[in-house]
Amino acid sequence: MIFKDAIGIIAQFTAPLRRFSASSLAGVVILTVGLSAMTAYTVPALQSAADGWLSACLWCCLAYFAVESAVRARTAIRAGLAQSHFLSFSFFVDLIGVIAVPIALIGGVSGPNAWLFASFWVLKLAQNSPGFAQLGRVFALEAKALASVFALFLIVLFLSSAAMYVIERRVQPGAFSSLPEALWWAVVTLTTTGYGDKVPITELGHLLGGVVMIFGIVSFGLSTGILATGFAAETRRRNFIQTWDLVSKVPFFQSLEPSSITEITHMLRRLEVPERVAIIRRGKVGDCMYFIAAGEVQVDIKPTPVRLGAGAFFGELALLGDSVRSANVTTTMPSTLLILDLADFRTLTANHPDLKRAIDAEAQRRMSENQQMRERHRAAGAAPA
Repeated sequence: MIFKDAIGIIAQFTAPLRRFSASSLAGVVILTVGLSAMTAYTVPALQSAADGWLSACLWCCLAYFAVESAVRARTAIRAGLAQSHFLSFSFFVDLIGVIAVPIALIGGVSGPNAWLFASFWVLKLAQNSPGFAQLGRVFALEAKALASVFALFLIVLFLSSAAMYVIERRVQPGAFSSLPEALWWAVVTLTTTGYGDKVPITELGHLLGGVVMIFGIVSFGLSTGILATGFAAETRRRNFIQTWDLVSKVPFFQSLEPSSITEITHMLRRLEVPERVAIIRRGKVGDCMYFIAAGEVQVDIKPTPVRLGAGAFFGELALLGDSVRSANVTTTMPSTLLILDLADFRTLTANHPDLKRAIDAEAQRRMSENQQMRERHRAAGAAPA
């Protein structure tokens, strides 16, 4: 079971990468090349040895991003979404990525310094990433809790800097000659960076420094816990909504009430599977069944394999008594599967007899068809040539 869950997690992370379009991959490659060229342009030896090549590479990347921005804007205008596009973060990233360097060059900034504005290209990583949108929602939902932690941080920061200024200013007039100097020490200590350029030497100063370090760890631990909990809750909410939508599309579940679908949604595990991945292998012991929410799988039944699409299910015989898998099942395209384990299946069918009868009937029909196909295959093999 642990191995199966690990495979599911890996598939969930790799499936989106397999669905990247050619244009998305090209954009990532161009971005990588452009930022690498900009970085190399700041190295004097590389700048003098390959100035022309680096400049040409950077101009080509800039031209690509300009064309990409124009195409994106044209698509939005044709779709009637011009206003929302021109007011979006995506358009801001496109605009600053295209005009920043030319404006700097026109303004008289030298080439190596002007191309530093190409650093704005890195914002394209966040341009269409759903993860950043989810993180922004977490910050918005947890704003009050995060503000409380930040307020605690500021309170400790100013009180500790004032106290350290009073304690150390006479013995270290150069290091703690003013409150801003003490504030720098407090920031470094609270963030546990510990540069060591300003260190208390009195016993009271050591004690205060230790207390400030502990408060720094506590404040960062609280903020990390708040963000982690909020991110996990937001992920569960999003997955629940997506799984609900998938469950409601499965024919066997469409006749159930919303409360029953909610119950099933909590039971099912969602699995994103890339193309040409074996889900079931013949001869292995099974302990779950699969519902196809999207995509397609191929069941290798002799003599003719069978393909099942969205709304179908497979592996149910393992839950109905025959725990040994009788056929290989492989995805023919990227698919979304909903997994129902044996224990949850028994609970589900006990609460929903109609669903159990429907699954039993479909399972019996498939067993009968498989048996007839095997008999015809054996008969054909025994017939004289």
